[in-house]
Amino acid sequence: MLEELLVPIIEAYGPIGLLFVMIIQTIIAPIPSEAMIVFAGAIGIRLLDIVIFGGIGTIVGAVIAFWIARKGGRPIVKKLVGEDWIENLDEWVIENGKTGIFVTRLIPIIPFDLISYITGVTSLSFKDYMIATALGAFPRMLILGSIGSLAGGVLRWVGVGLEITIGVGTIAFIVLMWMDRKGYISGFKKFIFEKLMGRKK
Repeated sequence: MLEELLVPIIEAYGPIGLLFVMIIQTIIAPIPSEAMIVFAGAIGIRLLDIVIFGGIGTIVGAVIAFWIARKGGRPIVKKLVGEDWIENLDEWVIENGKTGIFVTRLIPIIPFDLISYITGVTSLSFKDYMIATALGAFPRMLILGSIGSLAGGVLRWVGVGLEITIGVGTIAFIVLMWMDRKGYISGFKKFIFEKLMGRKK
């Protein structure tokens, strides 16, 4: 699986690897960024580097995903993220604009890549999209990176070495991916997103 190849990149190349991984995972929607960022913090990448490099990588990936959707239209987005996510979103974006996009960027549980693709087929302008994305990306990195750094700090405090921390982080990442593929995490994300949009079942 691609995500299993991306984790070692963060281990080997640190902040630069994280930047690359954030670009790739944003474009390839099934890979959750949350686990990647928390993992980066847990293995000891500095929080400032996570915020800067992770934020830049996420923004670059978000721009690419937006234009893939804008040029490819709804058919390509349906294939990438599913038709259910697109329903009623255009109306929601018109009502909430860049403020709504900014809020979704701040909430870690809402998939960053999903928003990037779907917004590309709505009426929101690229300028407003970029403003909301840039403002929300770095705080998101700060929140998730802090969680990872705290977890890694606790492990090191109790005497767990870096190798074991990486092993624990890798296992936790694999478990999260398994849960996501089983629908547990994605189902929760969908519930939160639908509530935020005010969608009717």
